[in-house]
Amino acid sequence: MAVRKPHWAVLFGLIVLSGGILWLLSGRESIEEGRCKLVRKKTDPRSQLMELAFQVLQPQLTKPDEVRDLPPGFNRPCYYQIRSADKGVLMVVNLSASPSLCLDTDGDGILSQERCYPVTRVPLAKASSSSWRFGPICLVSDHASSKIDGGFYISGHRGNTAPGLTAWPAFLRTGKLRLAGQTYQVAVVDGDYDGRFHSFLSLPLKPGWRPVVDMFAIDLNHDGKFVSADTPRQGQSEIMPLSHLVRVADTYYTIDVSLDGTSLTLSKTEPPLGVLVVEPGDVAVELKLWSDAAGQCLPPGRQWQLPGGQYTAVYAGVEKKDASGIVWTFSGGLASAAGDLGVLDFFEIKPGETTGIKIGPPFVVKTEVQRAGPGSVSVDLVLTGCAGEQYRADFQRNGCRVTEPTFKIVDEKGTVLVADKFQYG
Repeated sequence: MAVRKPHWAVLFGLIVLSGGILWLLSGRESIEEGRCKLVRKKTDPRSQLMELAFQVLQPQLTKPDEVRDLPPGFNRPCYYQIRSADKGVLMVVNLSASPSLCLDTDGDGILSQERCYPVTRVPLAKASSSSWRFGPICLVSDHASSKIDGGFYISGHRGNTAPGLTAWPAFLRTGKLRLAGQTYQVAVVDGDYDGRFHSFLSLPLKPGWRPVVDMFAIDLNHDGKFVSADTPRQGQSEIMPLSHLVRVADTYYTIDVSLDGTSLTLSKTEPPLGVLVVEPGDVAVELKLWSDAAGQCLPPGRQWQLPGGQYTAVYAGVEKKDASGIVWTFSGGLASAAGDLGVLDFFEIKPGETTGIKIGPPFVVKTEVQRAGPGSVSVDLVLTGCAGEQYRADFQRNGCRVTEPTFKIVDEKGTVLVADKFQYG
């Protein structure tokens, strides 16, 4: 009986096919429960993920006292300060035909020993205009820069004698993990520009200051984007300053980012809770909160359970129904025209205890008058609640914005000098 020899071409094809399948399986991204590797990617400065990581840098009018020398060729120096965590870092730009930039990374005032960054011209929409861009820049001195993985850009427009500049992170780190069977994309941003992922939100904030900390984001609705909700009615915010916890589908997880930003772990936990209660009892309040514990978007109500920690409100909305059944809605917060939220700027929730806060009516209406230019003034309407919190003047009546309030300016004799109405925006 004859024995057929194997068809070597077919056998070779099967071997190649099997190897290809194994390669595909081994190269496929492994999505683990509660943990993932983070991959560095370039940032999009237009994304909402970058909004809290931007810094606006204004030129200093005089030479800082700590400057001991300058790099060679810096004949037209302009000085700035960039914030990193809780400190300021001196920066100087040489406003020459080909600008260059230098930072005092070790704080000794000797800039001649620091690295200088040449400018890159970035074309704008108009063919005749362009902007400066420096970077990626590292805030760590050269001897340690090989140990970090960070960087940020500095940009500005040419033509100004002492231009204002903008800073933003050059990179983010992103990955995917599973929580309770659902897959989520996550990201972290080095928001304080120090090349490390360890800067948690610390409260209270200085008046008028935005937090300079690392950022955390999670795509809760699986749409492939990270969105920061302005109000609780828009849902839970997917972007927040780095805190110790994050709430996902009513479950809390601890956030553990490796120092170099290469890995992330979210571990299910049950933090000790306290209670936040707002007064008076005839109002409904919604709050967007930042915290060292866990950021929160609280839907309209009067009482919530929150993890113990320190909190600051970045949005507050108050609804009240009057005796006629009309619902009045007032909004305020850092993102609005009014920025002071009174007692909501800083409060603490203690585990097992109730924290009561009284906000809302009665309201006090005031005007703020500022000189807007030669022969003109600006008159702003300010609405203040009982705890000193400020609200926008464009409040709503049954869900619709009320018409612009009117005002009159009269002299000592009662003669009307100006009769007009306020304008929104």
